[in-house]
Amino acid sequence: MSTSVSNVHSDFARRTVQWARIRDALEGQDEIKENGEAYLNKPDGMTANAYAAYKDRAQFYPVIERTLRGMSGMVFRHPIKVAFPDRLEPLRQSATTEGHSLEVMAENVVNEVLSMGRYGILVDFPSGNTDANSVPYLATYNAENITDWKVQFVNGMREVTRIVLKDDFDAGAEDDVNDAAEMRLELILNVDGDYEVRKWIAAGAKKDKKGSDNFVMLGEPVIPTVGGKPLKKIPFVFINAYDMRPEVDKPPMLDLVDVNVGHYRNSADYEHALYLTAQPTPVAIGAINESNKPSAIGSGAFWILPEGSSAQYLEFSGTGIEAQRNAMSDKEDRMASLGARMIHDGKNRNEAADTAKMRGRGEMSLLTNVVNMAEAGIERALRIATEWTGGNPDDVEVRLNRDWVETKMDSNTMNALVKSWQAGAMSHQTLYENLQSGEIAPIDRPFDDEKDLITEEGGDLTLGVNQVLAQAAQQPPQVENVQGEEA
Repeated sequence: MSTSVSNVHSDFARRTVQWARIRDALEGQDEIKENGEAYLNKPDGMTANAYAAYKDRAQFYPVIERTLRGMSGMVFRHPIKVAFPDRLEPLRQSATTEGHSLEVMAENVVNEVLSMGRYGILVDFPSGNTDANSVPYLATYNAENITDWKVQFVNGMREVTRIVLKDDFDAGAEDDVNDAAEMRLELILNVDGDYEVRKWIAAGAKKDKKGSDNFVMLGEPVIPTVGGKPLKKIPFVFINAYDMRPEVDKPPMLDLVDVNVGHYRNSADYEHALYLTAQPTPVAIGAINESNKPSAIGSGAFWILPEGSSAQYLEFSGTGIEAQRNAMSDKEDRMASLGARMIHDGKNRNEAADTAKMRGRGEMSLLTNVVNMAEAGIERALRIATEWTGGNPDDVEVRLNRDWVETKMDSNTMNALVKSWQAGAMSHQTLYENLQSGEIAPIDRPFDDEKDLITEEGGDLTLGVNQVLAQAAQQPPQVENVQGEEA
């Protein structure tokens, strides 16, 4: 039977073009140029060959990927911290259907939400060979693969009652399905309020059948159970830049991408203008014909012109090209203010110091929100998995780094801290915490573990540095003679 599962949510349809633009910008210059007039219109009257050269000369400023990687690198300069019951320990190294670790999955979440503003995690059990010791896995979905959703009031609360996902699930050899078939996974709460999973495939995907826009159900609906009972909620987690609702927000990178595309168009005009005007054009004035026209130019060429004739060069003068260059520079400054500071030279002529500080806070605010939502989303997914395996969801905790900037402690500060500890003005734990914040001690190593390491190496935490030196000075060194015996 056919269904409307091929339809998409109105918000999804509206954002698809924006997501495609961001993906192309992240891919870089080759992808932008491959799309031709989608990003660079052909001027009226320009031939196909001339347009190809016009496009080839244009330069796409590589801002988007570098901005994304820079912001993501700030988050993952320290490892993610995850605590959960021992039963879920296998997820630490292999959490997703692709076999990615939790660390890699967290990076994907942050990257996708920073760029597209949307990500999804489905908690599920393996479809076959499960037993009492089986561990759930996390299936991840990009913004483009979450095609439809429905929110309704259930017992007075807003609940997601239907989600449609593009998927490449294993249809099974017995279903005789083409490998490239379009597939959909439909997650619903049925009329009984139970979580139900339906798999759909494009009607033309079955071998020996013609293509169709409709989808047909593959097999029968499945009602997953945990502990023999059906679930009453869809185990899917939406992660957006500012919240965890199913609704789609404006992608955080969209404004930066649009300015970047505008810069690319300015670059095409600027490079085209340089091509047309940069080289002076020789002109011979007088009774010049085919027999006496110059055939070459340059220091090695000899011209004999008819009497009364003259020669000169035509050179461009004016402000048109400079205006184009200034337009590109203005867009570079604007991109800097939108989050691309890593490619900005810091010479913003029109930005006061206070404005720069506020801009910095705004950019960090976006990064902070994304980190908060990524933490909350991953934590919610792991709590669902913990509940399914009989554990306590309160034992789950996910923490991402918020120390964006490297702050290596200088030697003078470290010496002052050690002297304060020696004088009894601070505890050893406070000293250690300061060394952690100064990135001298490992940020992820607890104080008790550090004490154990010191003890294992023969250190004594009760002694200050001066005491250790004085104690060492009182002990005469052991000297060996040439035969290796102690003297």
